Amino acid sequence: MNLEKYYPQMIQTIQNAVRIKTVLDAPVLGGPFGQGNKDCLAYVLSVAEQLGFRTVNLDGYCGYAEIGEGKELVGIVGHLDVVPEGDGWKYPPYSGALEEGAIWGRGTIDDKGPAIISLYAIKALMDDGFKFNKRVRVIFGCNEETGSLCMKHYLEVEEPISYGVSPDSEFPVIFAEKTINSVEIKGESTDGKGAKLVSLDGGIVINAVPDICTLTVNANGENPSDVAQRICDALSKNGIEHEYAIDGDEIRFTVHGKAAHGSVPQLGVNAISYAVAALDGVVDNDFVRIYNTYISTCVHGEKLGCFAEDEYGKIAVNVGLCHYENGKFSIKINSRLPFSTDTKTMFNGIKSTLKNEVCAKVVLLSESEGFKIDPDSDMIQVLYNAYREVTGDTESKPVCTPGGTYAREFDNCVAFGPEMKGYGEMIIHQPNERLTLEAMKAIFEIYVKAYADLIDKVSFDSKK
Repeated sequence: MNLEKYYPQMIQTIQNAVRIKTVLDAPVLGGPFGQGNKDCLAYVLSVAEQLGFRTVNLDGYCGYAEIGEGKELVGIVGHLDVVPEGDGWKYPPYSGALEEGAIWGRGTIDDKGPAIISLYAIKALMDDGFKFNKRVRVIFGCNEETGSLCMKHYLEVEEPISYGVSPDSEFPVIFAEKTINSVEIKGESTDGKGAKLVSLDGGIVINAVPDICTLTVNANGENPSDVAQRICDALSKNGIEHEYAIDGDEIRFTVHGKAAHGSVPQLGVNAISYAVAALDGVVDNDFVRIYNTYISTCVHGEKLGCFAEDEYGKIAVNVGLCHYENGKFSIKINSRLPFSTDTKTMFNGIKSTLKNEVCAKVVLLSESEGFKIDPDSDMIQVLYNAYREVTGDTESKPVCTPGGTYAREFDNCVAFGPEMKGYGEMIIHQPNERLTLEAMKAIFEIYVKAYADLIDKVSFDSKK
């Protein structure tokens, strides 16, 4: 099969999709997640129709491109929405720039690129005369990053898939996804003597490690330069980049960390946590004390009363959003749980730890339950073997991920690619997200082989 002939159009389609900003926005007519998501979905479905697929737009929530006939319905479920771009890009985040052997921009890896590559993988099978004895749907969602309401709508108006994959994680194949939840610690703080915290803001989305935090401190009778220096010393001691400006009694700080996906907070540097840590001994108030006592710079809930681990790793605890103003504070935490614990146990652990903090209240914001599939099951083994056959990688094994994908919205569905070793750093939820052309070609080849085998060799039809 000549796969090279698909490269130019595939690259162009990815570039054009990346150029449409699809961060969650105010609803518009026919676009519940904003104009950008509406436009991007319409564009991708128009490309799919030109490629010979039957297409359906489900009220702007999501859409799909379908081929084949049969009772069973195989799903390939990706998403077009993205997290906010942030700062620090080498090339503009919505340029789709083709530079240095890569397509640059938000969504190239997570998840416009893999979703579009999947579409072309099925197109390649169509052109090669593959016999589609099942219906195959490439489904494009528009709300994966902020709640997956798109898939809830899909399941309300369409039949569920029989089985399938979500090209939104890593190779060789995901057999388990951890439970994800979000909690908020909120309350009202009182001040002691000395410098006072006026305001603090950090984070863009709850499921990413914040790389910037801004805060304002009032010297409140102390020397502003001395207060600023004490905060600077604490930040510098931890190697944290920062800037500040003094305006009368007020000192305004911008604190820089390192962004990372919220599922792996240990790979980032949380600007909020280090900013609040620098206020210890400088600002005397309940918010600063509670944060530094129970959260600090820990990423596994060690001080918060929710630490847990199993053979798949430790709990991941990420402060993604934080706001303080006029004494009122909100700390929003996104966590990924080992299978040795659950949301109720974690939530009760946090409440118990904070039981004597009368100014703080703990609220459960959301929960998405994880799942495990037998790694020796037919579906896992078919995908795993296809990956190994194409790449020659016999060392990598099926993975349990702390990330969350559309796979958890359906029965008999697992995440499959696109991140893989040997093709450099595949960055998501950070500046300079990019898809190298070499990685694109490898992912395409894997998907062509794996999707053919998935359709041909796997069945969940008990009557077959």
